[in-house]
Amino acid sequence: MASVAALKDVELKFFECCICLDILKEPKLLPCLHRICKKCLTGLINKHRPQGEFNCPLCREPSIIPPAGVDDFRTDFHMASVLEYMQLQRTAKTENLVEECAGCSKEAKMTSYCFKCKGFLCEQCSTVHLTMRMMKEHKTSVLSLKEIREQKLTLERLASLTETPRCRGHVEKPAEVCCGTCRNLPICMVCAQVGDHKGHELHDVRVLAREERLRVEKILEKFEHFKDNVNQLPAMVEVVKAQLSENIRAEKKKLKAQHTELAERFRQQLEDNQKQLRKNEAAIDDKEKHEVAELEEERKKERERALLEMNDKYDGLTNDKEKENQELRKGQRDHYNRRGANINQRLIFLNKEYEDLEESVDMQGGEIQGELGRTSKEAINRKTRFDNFRSTVASILASKDNWSQAQCLPDISNASDSLIEEVKKKYPELKSMGKVDSHDLNSNMGCIVSITEEPEIVIDIEEVQSKGWKIHDLASVDSGSTVVTGDVDKAHTHITVINNQGKIMSTHQIQHREREDGGTLRCRCSPLDLFHLAISHRDGGIGIYNTQNISYLEKHMSNIVSGWNNRDLWTIATDNNNNVYIGTNGANFFVLDNKLNHCHTLKLPHCVKRISDIAMHNDNLIICDSLGKRAYKLSMKGPDAELVCELSKPEHKGLNWQPHKVCIDSNGFVYILWETKISGQWRHILTQYRHNGPQLLITKEVEGLMTGMDTVLTHSSEQILLVTEIGKLYAYGLKMGL
Repeated sequence: MASVAALKDVELKFFECCICLDILKEPKLLPCLHRICKKCLTGLINKHRPQGEFNCPLCREPSIIPPAGVDDFRTDFHMASVLEYMQLQRTAKTENLVEECAGCSKEAKMTSYCFKCKGFLCEQCSTVHLTMRMMKEHKTSVLSLKEIREQKLTLERLASLTETPRCRGHVEKPAEVCCGTCRNLPICMVCAQVGDHKGHELHDVRVLAREERLRVEKILEKFEHFKDNVNQLPAMVEVVKAQLSENIRAEKKKLKAQHTELAERFRQQLEDNQKQLRKNEAAIDDKEKHEVAELEEERKKERERALLEMNDKYDGLTNDKEKENQELRKGQRDHYNRRGANINQRLIFLNKEYEDLEESVDMQGGEIQGELGRTSKEAINRKTRFDNFRSTVASILASKDNWSQAQCLPDISNASDSLIEEVKKKYPELKSMGKVDSHDLNSNMGCIVSITEEPEIVIDIEEVQSKGWKIHDLASVDSGSTVVTGDVDKAHTHITVINNQGKIMSTHQIQHREREDGGTLRCRCSPLDLFHLAISHRDGGIGIYNTQNISYLEKHMSNIVSGWNNRDLWTIATDNNNNVYIGTNGANFFVLDNKLNHCHTLKLPHCVKRISDIAMHNDNLIICDSLGKRAYKLSMKGPDAELVCELSKPEHKGLNWQPHKVCIDSNGFVYILWETKISGQWRHILTQYRHNGPQLLITKEVEGLMTGMDTVLTHSSEQILLVTEIGKLYAYGLKMGL
């Protein structure tokens, strides 16, 4: 603001209190140079006195509450005189203003205002003020209403009209010097020589004002370098906000297009599936018609030779053909219905994946928008402080009033240090905040693993079958071998290593005491490393089996864990760190190292009733609860196992399935073998889940009394192995992609 700036050019908000939003009354100056009414500041101090500080309502800069409270905050006398003039302007707008004259106390038309008398003057008293010697001290303080109405008054002219500040200790005396010790307080010479300010640092107001002006002018030069930085930042934030909104919209549009394309592909697969089923059924119908027609033709040729015999014969053959083709139809329907169900499950997964990705975009966008909002608020606050600083300095400099400058400019200089550091701050990360992470629904769906319709390999482990041994578990080891474990009889278990043709490479038998209940010994296994497996038995026996030198290190849990209490061991699993996890028929879960030393005990959540099988994936444990008929994912990060989620239970054919076995492939997909009894016979289905969610992806029927399951990596692919109790091994292929 130039030195001749007219008061009408100063924005009205410059004179507003940020709390009551009215024109300032008794303006108090904060360290950040914002002003608040004395009454409003008193309320703010009382509210925050327990904290010892408060934040400026405009720029959030902290202000420490001084011992004397509101009285220790400097009154902005320069602003007070400007406000007095503004009030005068509003009153002077009235044409033919009639009030009580401050000179003669008569009601008359007012023509001027005396800043010393603090009142309006009639024409006669105005003339007395301007001409009589006895009123010479008032002469320079008189302002005509005409000049007020013209609104051409400058800050400099206003300063010349207002009287010199009064001494704080002797209000009847004008101030003569400034006390530097007391923050440039205006005082009289009596106070300076014999009063409370004796011995303090004293300043001539003209010298002090000149020094402070020079100091502030240097500060203003510094601020000029950062003016563009301050003024442009809010606009830059708005540009980035617009870019972010556009990128979020584009990302969601892309995901929606991908979802539509993939969903259409799945719907086309379902349609093709039904077309193929109808085509195959039509082919069976044609085949049946042709075969029946041929039989009818034969019937005619033989009718004369043996009519009765022929009818019986061909009726039987016809019935056989009809039954055969009916079975074919049923097989085709079952096959394509299973395929359709799996495609539908993938379509459900696609929709869930799309919703998750869209939610991820919204969540990330929301976080960035929140950060942009904070940056925008910070930029606006910074600009507000910057503009307020420049307006305040310009206003005081324009007044050319030594007293105002001596009092206010030191505080302004002190406030400039933090403001300079603030306006120097740059935001290099702002440009990148307009972007969101790119997601590819096609890529996510390409990571789906499907299970082949039919087993790629079926092997009879003939030597196990011929001996009558039972198989209760299966594990593949990194060396390429497969290990099956189970019962030899009621007092012996076996650990058997087979090759990929089902031939026995080695076997090891372990003797036990027969169980009083006559139950199985439940020999379970889980791979540790290239040649070693962890082995557990229901009676508490545990060991490490070496497939290379066919050795077995055996221990008993009662010698490993204190207070064992003859629990039953139900299952065993290992992790990538070669830790061994032992599940029992109790509520505790035991963790051992690869030397079978007890590391710690975990308490299972109350929802788990009885463990039938477990598998480890990173820090999570997948549990099959056969008694509760549920499958759970637990976190192992804390002192106790914590429930993450329940995996979706299959509703296949409306039966009540219970989880039996679990394994995890190299891509992190979870496979659970569920079982239920139908007419006294066990039936099994195989289900697939993603490692990061409970959603069911695939449901597949499998034949046989399955007792073991694991995955194995071959040279070119991955397979899931299933073994029956009597020694039949099935290998289903795991294929990546849609």
